[in-house]
Amino acid sequence: MKQVFAITLLLFSIGCKKPITVVVPPLPVPLPEVPTGFDTLTNGFTTQVQHDADRAQFEEDAVLPQLGPAFNARSCFNCHTNPVSGGNSQVSEHRIGPDEPGDEIASAALIHDQSTDANTQQVAPFDALSALRMSTSLFGLAFVEQVSDADLLAIAKANGGQAIMVPVLESPGTKKVGRFGWKCQHATLLSFAGDADFNEKGVGNRLVKDPVNGIEDQQQGSTTGCTDPHCEDIDFYASFMRALKAPPRGPIDASVRQGEQVFDRIGCNSCHVDTLHTPTVQFHPYGDFLLHDIGTGDGVMQGQAPAKKVRTAALWGLRTRARLLHDGRAFDIPTAIKMHGREAHGARVAFKKLSPAGRVLLLRFLNSL
Repeated sequence: MKQVFAITLLLFSIGCKKPITVVVPPLPVPLPEVPTGFDTLTNGFTTQVQHDADRAQFEEDAVLPQLGPAFNARSCFNCHTNPVSGGNSQVSEHRIGPDEPGDEIASAALIHDQSTDANTQQVAPFDALSALRMSTSLFGLAFVEQVSDADLLAIAKANGGQAIMVPVLESPGTKKVGRFGWKCQHATLLSFAGDADFNEKGVGNRLVKDPVNGIEDQQQGSTTGCTDPHCEDIDFYASFMRALKAPPRGPIDASVRQGEQVFDRIGCNSCHVDTLHTPTVQFHPYGDFLLHDIGTGDGVMQGQAPAKKVRTAALWGLRTRARLLHDGRAFDIPTAIKMHGREAHGARVAFKKLSPAGRVLLLRFLNSL
């Protein structure tokens, strides 16, 4: 196992001619690995009975009057299906922003593509910047939530990523390092659930109010983290996400291990950090959950996240995705790599210089994730 947070930075883009290695001290004793699997079994955060009940709420279609009037999907499952409930999908959301400073369009405003009322259907203004953002997998995010702010800030210092402090919606006045969403706009899964419930389903909740619909329908029965017998849907959603396992690896053989050496040598592991840890376990997301400018940004500001930056795509579960990058514009791995630039310029150049055999090994590794 590699040292936790061992990061090699290839700084060609700022004029450095040699790789610079920055090593954050490893843990004194290797931590246990997290449970992995694309299945509907709990990772141990909840009982299986509770996880099944949470999944039922996650997959349940909302109906009138607890829906809309403007929305994107009728259930969380609509956007998180592949390869099982909680995974990724080909579904994208439509964000807009001002094309000039001072425009009245709010930054990162979301267009709702569906409506229960033809008179409320939303469309983008003619003078707006538009961007698509793909739905991502929720597997393993329970462990990402538990990574300390200090660790993420240390990685940001080492690899030039941007960490932003965002409000914790369920704890007014509290801020943590954002790690969820393409713009790192949330730090906890409950905040993430509250935002998605309103923005994707058009339903208000105690964290994100809807002045039209008010509080969403309350569910009968408590869930982990919510002892009230009338917990809201978002409590079940957060509990479901926290009990999802991390994405499993595909078969690993000698060629896959050699491919990972190529991955490290050309500098991909600078941002696609292989190993993170919680206080009790370690896991391998191949992502740093920080903002970077690699030349593929969507041009839409969101909170403190600059227009040109997006969160590093965590590569675990990569083999289950048919559309790559934040907007799904790439349909194969080499194309996605070739679109990297700016902070990732050095890695892209190094990829182009690989021999055919080196590229084969690299793809063998990536297709094992």
